[in-house]
Amino acid sequence: QLERAFAGATVHDLFNFLTVTLLLPIEISTGYLYRLTEAITKNATFLDGEKWNGPLKKIVSPLGSRIIKANKDLIKAVARGDMVC
Repeated sequence: QLERAFAGATVHDLFNFLTVTLLLPIEISTGYLYRLTEAITKNATFLDGEKWNGPLKKIVSPLGSRIIKANKDLIKAVARGDMVC
């Protein structure tokens, strides 16, 4: 399992490296990401301590809550040692 975990971490790191390699020059030369972020958050106003939920979270959360439901009683029973997974 260590080999698979290490391979997955390596792929993840390579993805991050390639993403920065691609997006950093575009951002430096055009300011595209700055303007995109500014357009997305143009009408957003925040109070101190308030958390911002992005547009993707507003779309994905209702769908995810229909599919994934945590059984909190089962989680507590496993944590107490009353039940084994």
